[in-house]
Amino acid sequence: MMARLVRKGLAIALLPSVYVPHLTGLATIEITDAPMRVEYLDWSGVGRTPAATAFLNLLDLPDR
Repeated sequence: MMARLVRKGLAIALLPSVYVPHLTGLATIEITDAPMRVEYLDWSGVGRTPAATAFLNLLDLPDR
């Protein structure tokens, strides 16, 4: 998902080097001694808001 955000011009990202082969067409810069970061996502079991649906559509992610 982060790569899709970057491709759409909505974000920049610090990703592990294992993702570099999947980032064709994007500029990558090797960073050494980067800080560690953990991200968490939480999805509602009730349903998506219209804003969340529009955002996921912008990333070309289908309804699931």
